[in-house]
Amino acid sequence: MNDDKIVLLVLPSNQGDILKDYIEWHLELGVDLILAEEVGSSDNTHGILESFSKSGHLHWSLAPEKNRLKYRGEETLAKMAIDQHGADWIIMNDVDEFLCPQGQELRALLQRAAAENVTAISVPCFNVTGPVLQFGRRATETLTLRIDRPADPPEEQLISGDLPVPYVFVRHPPKTIARASAFAGYGPGMHSVTTAWGNTREYPDLRFLHYPIRGYDTLEAKIAAGIAFFEINSHLEPWWSWHWRRWIRLHQEGRLREDYESQFLSPARVQELIQDGVCTVDETIANWIKEQDMVRNST
Repeated sequence: MNDDKIVLLVLPSNQGDILKDYIEWHLELGVDLILAEEVGSSDNTHGILESFSKSGHLHWSLAPEKNRLKYRGEETLAKMAIDQHGADWIIMNDVDEFLCPQGQELRALLQRAAAENVTAISVPCFNVTGPVLQFGRRATETLTLRIDRPADPPEEQLISGDLPVPYVFVRHPPKTIARASAFAGYGPGMHSVTTAWGNTREYPDLRFLHYPIRGYDTLEAKIAAGIAFFEINSHLEPWWSWHWRRWIRLHQEGRLREDYESQFLSPARVQELIQDGVCTVDETIANWIKEQDMVRNST
């Protein structure tokens, strides 16, 4: 098991502001290989992927098709990881989701799962927020408020976009880790995985920290890409990427900036939420960023 190959699968799009941190974090975590399929970016995403590909720890390509009736990148990457790269475990997540083992190293946790005949691990995602992100600051170093008790509105309310709380306080579905030899397929949004054998389990020692709201320019770029995506994929059910559909509507109505600013918190509000047990300060990634910067500055 100590030699089991861990492969991370990701579909980046206009996330150059956080992509470098995402790659470096997961490689340091023990991921052996990252397979990325870029699905249409107008920022520096290509350049970052290319720079890491030279090390041999990341392979990337452009998505050949955006119509999900014709092509599903997540299934292609999973098949590639298993058939071409000898993966033993495959992790599927987004660029703004950072896997954070608690107490044990990732490889040790996967060894435990294998011993317990677990082939599908459901990993909870916790949204992260904080003060308004200042220009030039990285979300990973600034946003340290983990939302432990999010709202869980019914599907009808999500589709309508009339949320009872700011989006960042809405529960984010889990992501998955799967035993490659048992992998059968992903569910909608890659929030679940089907395996041919073994057990499905959630381990309290594993979580994702999710940074969904960062710079306003990043959000606008994603909205532009989302508009083009839904024009191609008009067949998708209304609940599919309901949050992007909502932001597109807000953008069209001229209310996007107001909604964006509501995702961040004043220092006083931060303290209230901590005292109420809604949020916890989590500096896992922020402290790692500081350590990385100290190492770079000392060389």
